[in-house]
Amino acid sequence: MKSFLVAAIFLFIISSIGSFAHGDEEHNKHKKAKTDTLTIVNGDTIAINGQPINSRVTSLRDKMQMMTSEEKFVLNPGERILEHPHNKIVHFPIAIGVLAFFFSLLHIRRKSYDATIFILVILGFAFSVAAFFTGNNQVQPFEGTNKYWVVELHRNFGIGIMIIYFIWLLFLRIEKIKKYAWIIGAVIFVLILITAFLGGVIAH
Repeated sequence: MKSFLVAAIFLFIISSIGSFAHGDEEHNKHKKAKTDTLTIVNGDTIAINGQPINSRVTSLRDKMQMMTSEEKFVLNPGERILEHPHNKIVHFPIAIGVLAFFFSLLHIRRKSYDATIFILVILGFAFSVAAFFTGNNQVQPFEGTNKYWVVELHRNFGIGIMIIYFIWLLFLRIEKIKKYAWIIGAVIFVLILITAFLGGVIAH
């Protein structure tokens, strides 16, 4: 009898512990889902559960963009080297022109950069010609757009740079006017700044 009573008490305790251990789960299973709280102004829902509609939409849009994000860009120099050549070449006449002008200013006092300036101006002229022709081949996509007048202005300044580069070469080779060559360098420096600015507007 005592053994039966002890067994009954033991089973009761075990069953109580089991019920207690799973009580919250059972409660949550049958717990009703909380309804959303809507904030409505003038008939329009502006927030759900205190969160603005716009932020919910933005969050959803961000998630969608992440899901449909493009694959990582792979750089293949062999394929890209001939794509939009003007964009690649145009940096050379800009950098060379600025450098040649810098040496022209140094040359005013030291008189020791004749060969350096001459070589730089030849390179600048050659690259400016290449930049003009490659740029001329990339004009078509802008025809009929609201940026076309900027493209034409950029092209005209590019022609101006080619001409000034050539004049600069003449000044460097003619002894009588050689001392004024730095002025031509200053002119081309200003033209480069304007042309580069216009190119940046077109590209972006």
